[in-house]
Amino acid sequence: MHRYILYCDDVRVAQFSVAQSVITEFIPEKIELLPMQICHAGAEGFSSWLRERAVDLNSVQHRNLMHELLGSRDKTVLAIRSHMFSISDTFTCFEEHEFIPRLQLCRPEDQNTVSQYILVSSDTSLRHLQTATPNASTDGSFTKTWRFEQGQWWLYKIQSSAASRAEVGISRILQAIGWDTAEYAYDRSFRKRVKSRNFLRAHEFFEPYDSFRFCFSDPSDEDEIIDRNLASLGPGFASDWRKIRLADAVFLNTDRHMRNFGVIRSSQTGQVLRIAPNFDNNQAYLANPGGRYSEAMLKQYMEKADQQDVQLLRILCSALQSNSYFLPAYEASLQYLH
Repeated sequence: MHRYILYCDDVRVAQFSVAQSVITEFIPEKIELLPMQICHAGAEGFSSWLRERAVDLNSVQHRNLMHELLGSRDKTVLAIRSHMFSISDTFTCFEEHEFIPRLQLCRPEDQNTVSQYILVSSDTSLRHLQTATPNASTDGSFTKTWRFEQGQWWLYKIQSSAASRAEVGISRILQAIGWDTAEYAYDRSFRKRVKSRNFLRAHEFFEPYDSFRFCFSDPSDEDEIIDRNLASLGPGFASDWRKIRLADAVFLNTDRHMRNFGVIRSSQTGQVLRIAPNFDNNQAYLANPGGRYSEAMLKQYMEKADQQDVQLLRILCSALQSNSYFLPAYEASLQYLH
């Protein structure tokens, strides 16, 4: 049996034990700095959270990468051997009596070698790398990897040209009207590769709603409950969440599952700071599974809309009207402004 320590921003927050790749014990120590999902969890609940931090193995590039670096496909093993390092939060783990500060754990040049492997499927110099890599948190349906460029981290994705166009286009529209959104851009001339800038500041971590919901008395996944829970955090949270939901309706984003939105928390106090920006729209608009635009989501949303929704829709339409790509969404939205 091996004992490990869980850290948040280099502060010890919990301990856990592992025997033959199975979590046998989990003991929280600083509950205020833990994700809500594991604040009061036992070994099984912590194991579920830990395994979510392993590299997604649906991608052949990721499977090959794990074979080269870690020699395993067990998600518990992968997460622990990569010290659970992630760019999108501040948690790491080490065996008892071993510790490396987070800023020293993953060198950008090492990660960029890993990301080059992911992006071009090359097989170069991996055997010399450290095992800790922010790539350990890239889950989802599309191949992803983090790169460090000009002093900032960017998340790259390989996807269809339709997905890239939707994601970049929606990001630019929302930026134009000042709504909080992740910044997306094409990777040079590659229309099947986009990158998004890390939206976290120093000493912050992203907690997906799938974990954060456990701080509420009702953690169910019903839309009305989610709306009520997030609104209870304050007017700013309610307003930002309303903008995300309205944008999803206009742009036909059916993929806003509970890991595709959440909150930003302080890694020093645990305080909830704000709603995470709108991100992950690569299955929206003309990149949706049907491949064509439908106003069905917008119609359903506007059936329960109030004047604030109408005003927000008017603002969104002001940016849509001059963009021919979004003409179907603009025309569908106009009928609700009269």
